[in-house]
Amino acid sequence: MHKIEYYLVYGLFRLFRNISFKTGKKIASLLYFLVAVLFRYRKKVILENLHRVYGTRLPDDERTLLRSIYKNFIYLWMEFLQSGKMIEDAVDKHFTFYNIEILNEGIESGKGVLLLSSHFGNFEWLAQVLPKMGYSVSGIAKRQSNPYVNAFVEERRTRTGLQIIYTRDAVKQSLKALKRGEIVALVADQDARDRGVFVDFMGLPSSTAVGPAVMHLRSGAPIILIISIRKDYGRFDVYFEEIVPVGQNKEEVTNDEIVHITQMHAAALERWVRKYPEQWFWMHRRWKTKPEEELRIEN
Repeated sequence: MHKIEYYLVYGLFRLFRNISFKTGKKIASLLYFLVAVLFRYRKKVILENLHRVYGTRLPDDERTLLRSIYKNFIYLWMEFLQSGKMIEDAVDKHFTFYNIEILNEGIESGKGVLLLSSHFGNFEWLAQVLPKMGYSVSGIAKRQSNPYVNAFVEERRTRTGLQIIYTRDAVKQSLKALKRGEIVALVADQDARDRGVFVDFMGLPSSTAVGPAVMHLRSGAPIILIISIRKDYGRFDVYFEEIVPVGQNKEEVTNDEIVHITQMHAAALERWVRKYPEQWFWMHRRWKTKPEEELRIEN
């Protein structure tokens, strides 16, 4: 079964690696119809999340908003299949960078940079384009259960020089990379279950990963948010925002410090999600884990 899955993934990359982005966009439009109209992939989850946050006052007409969310989702994965073609192109064909001096100043601190991304815009391409520009980047990723697919996806992701740190040993390896003055890229916008801390995100108590806060406190590396805003298929504006400046590395960290820093980066991401709601992954079960107080009330 693992090999069948691998050959399917491999075949898709082989099929789409040489087509133009114009053709890719047309195929994405067809896939949109299949996923959004026929299969309605996770439509119930998307609507539950939207109404949980906005109630009945959605930021746009429900049908229009759903269409835009699905469109961004399909474009993202179609673009991922065309990553090889993006790598061959000039960076400015696909990306316009703003405030990149924030990243450079963070690197100059000598403590490395915790580059915090999210499931927003095209996070896959961001991890590949920065090494292409000469930055030393390690990305934290979850190992795929299928070893053949994992090896293939890792090869795709590392073609421009990106290094992969798997979640099992993430803190230890990330701290080593930061000590070398490198960039560690990670995402922290999914439900962290009982391993996270609850902070306010989109007006709701949200279990959020503690990794960025813990690594900042132990290394002193600044936390910088990177956001890609989709302008069209394969075209993005990229912004950098310093969330937590360079600090002192600490041997002991407190829960209050972790919660405070986690709340800071959750609030920063929220500002972008509220501005561009259609570009975030609403199909995640972001609020699946609930605080103990809420569970007691429900019981």
